[in-house]
Amino acid sequence: MKKILLLTFLLLASFAYCQNEAANWYFGNNAGINFNTSTNTVTTLTDGQLATDEGCTSISDGNGDLLFYTDGIVVYNKNHQIMDNGIDLKGNPSSTQSAIIIPKPQDPDIYYIFTVDTEYNSNPDEGFHYSEVDMTANAGLGAVTTNKNINLLNNTSEKLSAVLKDCQTGSIWVVTFADINGGENNNSIYAYEVTTAGVNTTPVISTFNIFTPERRGYLKFSPDGTKIACANVGAGLYLFDFDTTTGQASNFQQVNTNFNPVG
Repeated sequence: MKKILLLTFLLLASFAYCQNEAANWYFGNNAGINFNTSTNTVTTLTDGQLATDEGCTSISDGNGDLLFYTDGIVVYNKNHQIMDNGIDLKGNPSSTQSAIIIPKPQDPDIYYIFTVDTEYNSNPDEGFHYSEVDMTANAGLGAVTTNKNINLLNNTSEKLSAVLKDCQTGSIWVVTFADINGGENNNSIYAYEVTTAGVNTTPVISTFNIFTPERRGYLKFSPDGTKIACANVGAGLYLFDFDTTTGQASNFQQVNTNFNPVG
């Protein structure tokens, strides 16, 4: 449980959610936590519908009221019912960071769910995708729109994170770690910008002279967005500098570790 809470905290800390947008966490097997900033209390939630050992994500509104949550495959609305068109997303039950929810800048009604798959039970990796959620649909319960499972990469690692580009526009970088040649030697940081116009499907790519065939592990930003930590099974910890203005990563360093990068 301590590991799950730590990893959930790190995921939320890597992206500039307002406090109340992170008020409700749903994870694990029907587990959840509510953080009430008005009363400074923490409450256990038992109404969640997830059954996952790995990646999941939740989002609330500015008042701290739950909007929806997902394991990267099924999307549940605030009533803990499957959201309209909210099945068969391209995450994976064995993907470390299966999904992340990103609000569309300057649009309170549109969200994007980014997902990363993995090889699982001999099924091929379906890669990196995003799906759009419209919260004006179904009387505020939301729906996944026809912009569903939009492919960004055919093959990627299980790593996914995001960071605010700048406060003025609200643009956001969504980042994954993948092979520049589309194979399994993960050696490149791919940064996709989410703007007021939507998701820019042309990434900023930073490639390094490294060999990382193992896809498992975590990708995290520092709180100020200038550093990336990439934990890898069998390859220790990678550190990068990150330029939030350009989306470029640089200054690769490798740190050998004595812990399991997937917890």
